[in-house]
Amino acid sequence: MKLRTKLALGLISTVFAIGVATAASHEGKMHKEKHEMGCDGMGMMQGQMMKDPVAMAHKHLTELKAKLKLTKDQEPAWQAFSDKVDAQAKNMASMHDKMKGDMQNMPKTMPDRMAMMADMMKERAQNMAAMADAVKAFYSELKPEQKDEFDKMHMSHMQSMDHKK
Repeated sequence: MKLRTKLALGLISTVFAIGVATAASHEGKMHKEKHEMGCDGMGMMQGQMMKDPVAMAHKHLTELKAKLKLTKDQEPAWQAFSDKVDAQAKNMASMHDKMKGDMQNMPKTMPDRMAMMADMMKERAQNMAAMADAVKAFYSELKPEQKDEFDKMHMSHMQSMDHKK
């Protein structure tokens, strides 16, 4: 698989994972979070996730599992997928904590800051590729009607995030 394809799949699956972790109860929070974040809307998604990304991921995984009505044979694939989502949520929390610490020790020069951001993006790209593999493996185990539900849920999370900009 080409790197470009892996990155595209990784981006899609990471957006799904983030949607799983952040889609709950956005109403009424976005305006407040814009101002708490100190920027005009940048970081809105991160603001939602950083409340407790692991708890949000667990909540949304529970909702997803109920909607998919998985069979016993699909449980191993579900477990592998949900473990990967959980790991991604923990990774996002860790990255956020690291960024908080890095803000106080931010490199002084723009080239150094750009290098630091590039390193962070490389790490995210690797995580997205791993998430893409997990989504692909889980998706392949779903029945057509479950795939439709999975796709619909993902799209509703995407639209929810888009409307909150």
